Amino acid sequence: MEEQNVTRIRLRLIDLIKSFFISRPDAELLSRWRGTFSALAKEQISPVMDRSVRRLNEQLATKKLEDIQDEFYALFVDPFSDHRLNLYASHYFDGRNYGETLISVRQIFTDNNIKKQSDVTDPEDSLPILVDLLGTLIELENEQSGSDLQTLVQTLLIPFVEKLKRQAEVNEIAGFYRAAIDFVSAYLDLERGLTGADR
Repeated sequence: MEEQNVTRIRLRLIDLIKSFFISRPDAELLSRWRGTFSALAKEQISPVMDRSVRRLNEQLATKKLEDIQDEFYALFVDPFSDHRLNLYASHYFDGRNYGETLISVRQIFTDNNIKKQSDVTDPEDSLPILVDLLGTLIELENEQSGSDLQTLVQTLLIPFVEKLKRQAEVNEIAGFYRAAIDFVSAYLDLERGLTGADR
């Protein structure tokens, strides 16, 4: 039962992380974020996670919806923005989008018989799809998925998010999303232990 609870919590946090990057937030999503992080701020999870939760909770307490929407647009949508943050892993590992990293990720999809939804236009190595893949592999719970889960966490997601985090830290307008990416990094620190990737 306890293992089932841990899995359920992991999947909820993964859904929360995806919600940061899939689309511009609306009032309903912002309210959900505020409620979730207000509750998480009362818990003690780990020093790294607790710091990231406090940081994000402070952003949510002070930022208006329009501020976060504008930040999302400038960071992830506006093709003319000087502050764009690239969410594709290939960009950081291969120096260009659609590189060898994307091929490696697609192999994980193939090996586990997972298909990207047809209406999703981003490549499989984009951050929200990689996080979604993480959740799918957790749910599969078999030998193949377990091995690929370790690879995904240790070889792809952790170094990718660390590189993205460094870019966000020096991005002049990334306030809320700097804190959101820090939260992703903190979650992956927990996931490393849960998947056995640090053993």
